[in-house]
Amino acid sequence: MDKNLNFLPAIIIIAGLLIAGAVFIARSNAIIPSTGNVSLLRPVSTNDHLVGNPQAPVTVIVYSDIDCQYCKNFHEAMEQVIADYGPAGNVAWVYRHFPLIEVHPNAALHAEAAECVASLGSADLFFRFIDALHQAAPDAEQFDPRGYASVVTNLGISTTDFQTCIEGSTFEKRVADDFDNAIAIGAGGAPFSVILIKGHDPVPVSGSLPYPSLKKVIDAAIEKAAAATPR
Repeated sequence: MDKNLNFLPAIIIIAGLLIAGAVFIARSNAIIPSTGNVSLLRPVSTNDHLVGNPQAPVTVIVYSDIDCQYCKNFHEAMEQVIADYGPAGNVAWVYRHFPLIEVHPNAALHAEAAECVASLGSADLFFRFIDALHQAAPDAEQFDPRGYASVVTNLGISTTDFQTCIEGSTFEKRVADDFDNAIAIGAGGAPFSVILIKGHDPVPVSGSLPYPSLKKVIDAAIEKAAAATPR
């Protein structure tokens, strides 16, 4: 089975699909077919890696694989979303792990490494570490763990403390819990997202959307949240 399948191209009508409550499948890094129940989504908590307003009317929870090309593209799109919608407090972004080790053997280790960096420094270093790995291994390239030391040093983290964290599998369970929750809610590939809209049921989005299409989804979600808010 080809592990890199293009399911469907991202299309302009996705905003309409969101309004209709549909599940949209875009380009993704496929694994096995999966069925699940989005109601099993783990609630967002202070343990999550969140950017933006925690009380935002729209929250995008993304289950992602650091070495996945489509995940890298979607990561960039989400950074643009936060740049455009974050200042007004309309959107929050939660990052969770979904390492597809059959395709990317080091993806789970990268996820644990990102958690180690966050635990040893400030919260924003989690995303800075992931950005650094993406920059060093863009597109379909996969980051070599032997390059961790250079990245960690540039972030001001002790390489000794980092290595101790990695060798102790300190965050192995956390990464596994994210993965298991992704499967439980229906993820069949990465990235897999769930859009939380205040006053409405969660909306699953499977795959990577380019920013113009993602913007339409976000605009539609904000509009739905506003309509559900008592005046």
